[in-house]
Amino acid sequence: MTRIFVVRHGQTDWNLAGRLQGSSDIPLNGTGRAQARAAASSLWPALGPRPTFVSSTLDRAVETARIIIGDTDASLHQDARLGERRYGPWEGLLATERKERFPDDHAAWSAGLEPDFEGYENHATVAARMTAAAHEWTARVDGDLVLVAHGSSGRMLLLALLGLPLHGRTLGNLENAAWSRLVASPAGGWSLERHNVGAPAVTA
Repeated sequence: MTRIFVVRHGQTDWNLAGRLQGSSDIPLNGTGRAQARAAASSLWPALGPRPTFVSSTLDRAVETARIIIGDTDASLHQDARLGERRYGPWEGLLATERKERFPDDHAAWSAGLEPDFEGYENHATVAARMTAAAHEWTARVDGDLVLVAHGSSGRMLLLALLGLPLHGRTLGNLENAAWSRLVASPAGGWSLERHNVGAPAVTA
């Protein structure tokens, strides 16, 4: 039975600065590449033989996947449906800038709701394309499936496959270069076995 591993890309300079990336194609920085190498160390022992890797087409996800694969003979495919959510005019902005320029939408977002402006890709749309990709790829492979994606799109996939509400913060954020594992549930659907493996510990 195929298991699904959802991996978030490593850090970028925009991550470090706190700028919202979305569909902007920002490359990994040096820390992000080191994080991807660390992810490989924790991920490979958890994988079965002949895993299939599929990444978003954005550079930060592709490079993360290539670093994790390294010199193994695993194949890498790309699927645009695994890309990050489109944030429209929010992309490239700091939280303080979003709050200043879009106060009502920022307040809604902070409360776990959704902003309402042109160019923003809503939860349902992101979840639909992510689950379509996941279902298609699980039907095509026999072994483990590793999806290298993004923080928001990856979280929407996990919530949708687990049958959890897309709004709010039912499930914690995916951290840079951390991974989560889903297994088929005997009762149908999916069960979350691991979440945010490799993420740094959060201290109060």
